[in-house]
Amino acid sequence: MKSHEEKVGIIGAGIAGLTLGCTLLQNGIPAIIFEQSSKVSSYGAGISLSQNALCLLDRLNILANLEERSCSHSKVIFQGPKKNICELNTPFKIITSRRQELINCLLERYINLGGEILYNHSLKKFNQSNNKIKFHNNNEYSVIHLAACDGIRSSIRDNFFTNQQPKYSGYSAWRGVGRSDLQCIHFVLGPKSHIVNYPLNKEGDVSFVAVKKEEGKFSESWREEGTYNSFLNDFALYDPAIFPTIENSQKLYKWGIYVRPPLKSMIGENITLLGDAAHPMVPFLGQGGCMAIEDAYSFGILCKKAEGDFQKAQNVYDSIRNKRTKLIQRLSRRQANIYHMQNPILVAARNVALKFSFIPIYELKNIHTYDAHNYIVKNRLKF
Repeated sequence: MKSHEEKVGIIGAGIAGLTLGCTLLQNGIPAIIFEQSSKVSSYGAGISLSQNALCLLDRLNILANLEERSCSHSKVIFQGPKKNICELNTPFKIITSRRQELINCLLERYINLGGEILYNHSLKKFNQSNNKIKFHNNNEYSVIHLAACDGIRSSIRDNFFTNQQPKYSGYSAWRGVGRSDLQCIHFVLGPKSHIVNYPLNKEGDVSFVAVKKEEGKFSESWREEGTYNSFLNDFALYDPAIFPTIENSQKLYKWGIYVRPPLKSMIGENITLLGDAAHPMVPFLGQGGCMAIEDAYSFGILCKKAEGDFQKAQNVYDSIRNKRTKLIQRLSRRQANIYHMQNPILVAARNVALKFSFIPIYELKNIHTYDAHNYIVKNRLKF
């Protein structure tokens, strides 16, 4: 038995796990990350991060490094399949980047803080009564608390919270990276579908996500490799010039977007769920990664404020994060309906609202200007 009894054990070295590790270590709380892969994953193409996540990355001394490798935006363009709708200047910053750049920045900070990651550690069993973890490689460890950051297919969630499996949301998405001179975030809205393009860096790499409503087509698999022609056939309604140039060597994948039912609670005895393990959501507000960062930072700060009483930290974490993440889940689902309108009258009304009203900016402002740190500090939360 290898003892890490004074350390928080974190399952998963993704965005939530690494953010939690950085927050705990920066606040003097020992942590160790267990990752089932042989290295930190480069899975995934692009990611957008709004101010609610950026302000926390800044407090972890990560933001400046990430900005150097990414693109910052204050303008968003909306158009229909053929015609422009409007341009919006947002009062808050959004960064777009490769997911791997964010992971690299978090990992560098975690290692610089003295963090430890054990690779090739796939969870086999956790004993809640004595906090002992056993892995499939037969290694065993004792930790002070277990943080589950192991994604939408979380084995910890399945074993200790609910065995309801991930469910296909009804949406599929083509994802890839191409080349373009695009300098802003670009939404293209159509019936039962939409497309998002944004630059990943200053070298012309552009991420695209093309989403369609497709009930029941991804009941078994998460993704399938596809061809560029198949992709264009799926989005034949749109002007091909919308998409970045795709090189012949570039693989394209079609993903099924999965969700899980909301949990009544994100905590259990000596276990805390964070990120997609707790609340996977459809990506139509670009908040999946942001919520993982908010969760992880919040729980880390609360552990510090609770002076190591993890049960107290858990209770406050659950009360504030469950409410916020359920709101974002609900708004994300609603956003799909707004993007995918088919009725011409409703489409026209949506476009007028985008072009002439402050409603879209106001609603995004309520999401983007949330500061998890200030919420915890200024509200004098009771433990």
